[in-house]
Amino acid sequence: MGVLIIIIGLISIFVLRAINSTPEAIGKRGENEIAKDLYSINFGGYEGYCLKNIYVPREDGSTSEIDLLYITCKGFFVIESKNYSGYIFGNDRRKEWTSTLYGGRAWFGRSKVNKYKFYNPVWQNNTHIKALKHYLGDISAVSIIVFGGNCELKNINVNANNVYICYENDLKKLIKSIWNATPTRYTREEVERYYNRLLPLTGATTEAKRAHVQKIYEKQQGEKCPRCGGTLVLRQAKKGIYAGNQFYGCSNYPKCKFIRNN
Repeated sequence: MGVLIIIIGLISIFVLRAINSTPEAIGKRGENEIAKDLYSINFGGYEGYCLKNIYVPREDGSTSEIDLLYITCKGFFVIESKNYSGYIFGNDRRKEWTSTLYGGRAWFGRSKVNKYKFYNPVWQNNTHIKALKHYLGDISAVSIIVFGGNCELKNINVNANNVYICYENDLKKLIKSIWNATPTRYTREEVERYYNRLLPLTGATTEAKRAHVQKIYEKQQGEKCPRCGGTLVLRQAKKGIYAGNQFYGCSNYPKCKFIRNN
């Protein structure tokens, strides 16, 4: 009987470790740690409001899930949390960033390289901010991408305005720096009104969350171009008056020049 209890206990420990090691669990832990930092921020006696996992309605009827939002009299700090290992490479022009891990040995004694692609977090957060502006009006927002986990930002090139990349440990220092350089934009009453309007969006139903995930899946699969049947690909304008704006362009460009605003 005693041996059986020990075996059951070991199995339980193994299962719990497996559950806590999933990307979702690791990501949630990272968000919770960042939220603790935000809750503890106090500038001159002023404390902002921190909201987690907000499902903000978008113009097309879908939703945009914001990891963390810090609402203050200096504006909105829209925070996208990322937990990766290895070296991180990316810029604000490419659709995908790369996490590169070196480990083990491949053929002929070379180091084994594992690469993982993930969607450009700058573009991702731009979508969140666009959804917020659609829902609340023309607000003042700052985009912050926070990297936790065991990673190193190896080659990150981001030149977009009001976009910041940092490690989790540097977040409070970064927000303080932005805070000191930014004029007051909202009264406490306005901040509270924004908070009260967004608070209900943190209680998304299971159905709403499933619909959100399904919409992301459909976008990843790619919509068909109505003009030629190609795949619509999310792109970003590199020059001209629309530089930095995102749009959907046909994969058959330049043969097909169909575009649609994001």
